[in-house]
Amino acid sequence: MKIVIVGKGGVGKTTVAACLARLVGRDGYSVIAVDADPSLNLAKALGIAPSAASSKPVLFDEEFIKERTLLPNGAYRLNPRVEDVIERFGIRGPDNVTLLKLGYVKKGGVRCLCPEYAFLRALLSHLILGRKDVVIVDMVAGLEPMSRGAARGVDLMLCVTEPTAKSIDVTQEIYRLSKDIGVKNFTVIGNKVMSEEDKVFIEKALSDVKILGHLPYDENVVKADRLGVAVLDYNPSSPIVLELNKIKKIILNFMTSKKP
Repeated sequence: MKIVIVGKGGVGKTTVAACLARLVGRDGYSVIAVDADPSLNLAKALGIAPSAASSKPVLFDEEFIKERTLLPNGAYRLNPRVEDVIERFGIRGPDNVTLLKLGYVKKGGVRCLCPEYAFLRALLSHLILGRKDVVIVDMVAGLEPMSRGAARGVDLMLCVTEPTAKSIDVTQEIYRLSKDIGVKNFTVIGNKVMSEEDKVFIEKALSDVKILGHLPYDENVVKADRLGVAVLDYNPSSPIVLELNKIKKIILNFMTSKKP
């Protein structure tokens, strides 16, 4: 099962990714949670101590990237070796979750960034196509990092959206792009929902998309973030956790039904 979580910045992708990863892990699955967002906040949201999560993100290890991609003549490998990345960079978290801090390709005008992008494409393809684990990717806004090859193996693209016009606009654009890269199962979770009116607003604006559920605005998320802990640890019975547990069951039932 491979899930990519997308959406406009600030809608709560990381909270959703972290909670789902741990809730799925509690059902006995081995979960790889990939932090592909530049903010790199997934470790904290998962409840991993800063001391344990202090290692360098994969894409920030320039020597490792060079070792795997660059050839002696200055060219680079289109398909670098990536099968041992989890073992080398993975960070053990609670509830059967392993965190991979992917990081992002740094911009710059001093040289070609082709090796980094080649490595990123190969790694995403391996995680999505080549692993038996459940993989949950907290993706950077937009779908540029997703190669067409990697997209073929995505079981579910889950877009988190708020009941605002701007968030809906981004969700609709991501939906359009997801079809361009061959994603078959695109779904939405409403977040920070405060009323029935908010639910109706999301459902009417996204009437052609499957909506898995609506997460309530929950002060527990704010309080947990202020303390630097996972909301799942701060209050396991908080409204957002209870609703995500329902959504987790829907996802697992869907994935089970897809198996031959």
